[in-house]
Amino acid sequence: MEPLCTGVAMDADLVNTADGAELWGSHYARRAADVTQIQGDITRDISSRLRIHLSGSEQRRLSRAATTNPEAYRLYLEGRQSWYGRTPDGLNKSIVLFQQAIAADPSYALAYAGLADLYNIAPSYIPIPSKQAELLADEAARKAVELDDSLPEAHAARGFALANLKRWSAAEPEFKRAIELNPNYATARYFYAFGFLSPENRMDEGLEQYKSAVSLDPLSSIVNTNYAVMLMQARHYPEALAQFRKTLERDPNFVPAHYKLSQFYATTGRFADAVIELRKAFVKPIPVSEDAKGYLQLMLTLEGSDRSAAVALAATLAGDRELAFQSLEKAYDDGDNELLISIRDPGLDPLRSDPRYADLMRRLDIPK
Repeated sequence: MEPLCTGVAMDADLVNTADGAELWGSHYARRAADVTQIQGDITRDISSRLRIHLSGSEQRRLSRAATTNPEAYRLYLEGRQSWYGRTPDGLNKSIVLFQQAIAADPSYALAYAGLADLYNIAPSYIPIPSKQAELLADEAARKAVELDDSLPEAHAARGFALANLKRWSAAEPEFKRAIELNPNYATARYFYAFGFLSPENRMDEGLEQYKSAVSLDPLSSIVNTNYAVMLMQARHYPEALAQFRKTLERDPNFVPAHYKLSQFYATTGRFADAVIELRKAFVKPIPVSEDAKGYLQLMLTLEGSDRSAAVALAATLAGDRELAFQSLEKAYDDGDNELLISIRDPGLDPLRSDPRYADLMRRLDIPK
């Protein structure tokens, strides 16, 4: 047998969740050139152990490597890993990695889906105009679906891209198709709740999707963080705070959690805590008062990277209605995707009776 001079190794175990007993386990070792076969081998062996009959298309869907190019597969996995952390450096790295994966295998649908997911969320973290990111996400997601219509990642990415473009009636079927293809794909459920159900004010449905997503991917800091945000939007304040704290206990340096927790504290009137959390998210040594005006002053120093919607929230809480509407209009004009989520924040309640708010909701084409 030829020795594995350069290769990869993986252990797979099948465990009974009721008592923790191992039902099956195996060790897989492959040459680097054969790395894309591992997922398919694991799928085949587990289905055999459980005596499940899978069609060829079902096996391909579960194995999910979907490329015979090991370099493309490696680049895709690295791109996903960098994407999960939601850091500016990681997301910039992901762009390069997904593009390199596509260059290595131009027919690799998963790589296009990864690139679409990257651009779907990029404006919240890196300096790219929202409208440009929306078009790039839409293009990559359409290509992913075109290459592999059976790919749940492609339909989830497409649904999120359409939602960001405010094409609501076209977006929901894509999310539902992704979940139909793979009910255990946590990101599809997360995107559905975050990108569609929250803007549509369908909070009960959104919370159910979040619960499923957290159950399927309990270590995802971004899913846990935005689950707390929806709990806040649904005015489940004690549960929201507990969820924020749980997320930060597990990942104390996760910037989005500190940022969103600052908004939670501001919304609930705890401005001293809000200032502390905002400083943790974005180190700003400037002195500010620990009240609503101080929170707004600190938030204004962060405006520029799709933060106009956040400024609108801070301005509302500080009683500056005109600045709040100016910021909402800027967010709308810029195509700020954060607006579609933060428009549901309870802190904006003082604006909802204003005719300008109703006009904005009409233009966003979402329920008031």
